[in-house]
Amino acid sequence: MKTVEAKKPVKEFIDRFDDKTRGKVSARLDFLERHWHELRRPFVDKINKDLYELRVEFAWNNIRIIYAYMFKDYIVLLHGLQKKSSRIPENDKLKARNRMVDFKIRYNEGKIMLR
Repeated sequence: MKTVEAKKPVKEFIDRFDDKTRGKVSARLDFLERHWHELRRPFVDKINKDLYELRVEFAWNNIRIIYAYMFKDYIVLLHGLQKKSSRIPENDKLKARNRMVDFKIRYNEGKIMLR
């Protein structure tokens, strides 16, 4: 599975953390890229029919990366958040969905090239 992230909002989110936290998130993203077809809870969870969450939990951090599977072979990272309650807030889901729609539009217009 390949990972695509065109505008980089998730990278900007991850870059805000300290080295240890960035390392944990990066390791989990690498794990997702290699084992996407077999991962289940507690590593990932389905949010709705299009969106999934990558779960990174350690110490006091409860980090989520919302992503979508697109074009069969790609994972598109859409949104990152630090979860503070048991549910992902609706505004975070909406932001991820809007980014997914934007990604598809830009791809169809030829503005995004997949590797």
